[in-house]
Amino acid sequence: MKKVRIYVLAMLAGIASLTGCGSDNGDDNTGSDFDRKAMLTNYADNLIVPGYQRFAETTTELKTAVEAFAASPSEAMLATARQKYQQAYLTWQELSMYEFGPADEQMLRSNLNVYPTNATQIESNVSSGTYDLQASANLAAKGLPALDYLLYGQATQAEVIAQYTTATTAANRKKYLQDITNLVAQQAQSTYDAWTQNYSTTFKQSEGTAVGSAIGNLVNQLNSDIDITKRYKVGIPAGKFTAGTARPTEAEAYYSHTSLELLLQNLRAEKALFLGMSADNINGIGLDDYLNHVNAKKDAMLLSDAIEQQFNLAIAAAEAINAPIDQAVTTNQAAVNKLYDELQKLIVLTKTDMPSKLGVTISYTDNDGD
Repeated sequence: MKKVRIYVLAMLAGIASLTGCGSDNGDDNTGSDFDRKAMLTNYADNLIVPGYQRFAETTTELKTAVEAFAASPSEAMLATARQKYQQAYLTWQELSMYEFGPADEQMLRSNLNVYPTNATQIESNVSSGTYDLQASANLAAKGLPALDYLLYGQATQAEVIAQYTTATTAANRKKYLQDITNLVAQQAQSTYDAWTQNYSTTFKQSEGTAVGSAIGNLVNQLNSDIDITKRYKVGIPAGKFTAGTARPTEAEAYYSHTSLELLLQNLRAEKALFLGMSADNINGIGLDDYLNHVNAKKDAMLLSDAIEQQFNLAIAAAEAINAPIDQAVTTNQAAVNKLYDELQKLIVLTKTDMPSKLGVTISYTDNDGD
C-alpha cells in the first residue's frame, strides 16, 4: 500500500487551490486593463470545452469497444479496445491541467489516473466479485491505469483473452472491466455537461486574479500539472527520490509501455494552455499575451519567450528519450535525467516568475519543492 499512498498524495496536491470561480474575485493593478474576459473566453470556448467534448466522445467509444470485447473476447476485439483506451488516455493528458470547477467536483484525477495501479487490489475485486469503486481502498484499482492492467497485464494477447474466456473468474473480470470503463465514461460526460450547462459562463465572468478566480485556477493548476509531470511521470520512476534506484514499475501506463507518448501529449497540452492555443493550432489570447501586456521580463528577454523556450527544451528532451519511461530509466538514464532537469527549470519560470508578474498567488502545495 505504500506506493498507492504516495500517488494518492500526488493527486491530492492540486486540490489545495480553491476550485470555484465564484469565490473572491478580487483584483490587483497588474494588467488590470488587459482583456481578461477575452482570454478566458478563448480558454473556455477553444481549449477546455472542446477538450472535454473530445474526452467524452473517446471514453464513450472506449465503453462501446469494451462492451464488444466482453461480449465476444477475441484478438480483434481486444485490439479495438486497446486502441480506444489509448485514444482516451491521450485525450485525458490534454485535460489534466484543468483540475478545477467541474473536474474537481468529479475528482477526475483521483478517479481516472492514480498510478501505479494496484494489481493486487484489482485481482481481489475480480475474485470476490463485490467492490465499491468509490471507496478509498479502490483509488488505485480503477480508472485508466486499471484499464492498462486489465487490457495489457499479460505477456501475450492470447493470455489476456484467456482471462476473459477460460479462467474461473472470467465473468467477474468482464464485469469489472466494464464497471471501470463505465465510470470513466460517466465522469467524462458529467464534466463536459457541467461546463456546457453553466460553468463556462461562470468561468468567463471571473476576471480577477485572486485565489479561486479563473485566472488563479489556470495558473495554479498549470503549475500543479507540471509538478506532477516532473515528479510522478519522470522523477519517481527515475529514482530521484529513492537514492538513484530506478522504479520502472511506477511509470504511468506501465503495462502498455505507452508512458512516453502520454508524457509528450501532456507536455504539449501544458504548453498549449500557456499559449492559449487550440487543438486546431489557432493561437488565441493566452497567459503569454497577458505576460507581454504587463511587459514581464526574464533577464534580457520577455518572460513569455523564456517560458515558451523552456517548454520547447523539455519537449525536445522527452522526444530524445525514444523509449517508454519504464525502460528508459534503466537503459537511457542520461536522457531521462536531462528531461527531469528541463522540467525543473520550467517549473521555476511558471511557478515563481509568472505568478509574481500576474499578481497570482500559488495556493496549491507540492511534495518536493522547487
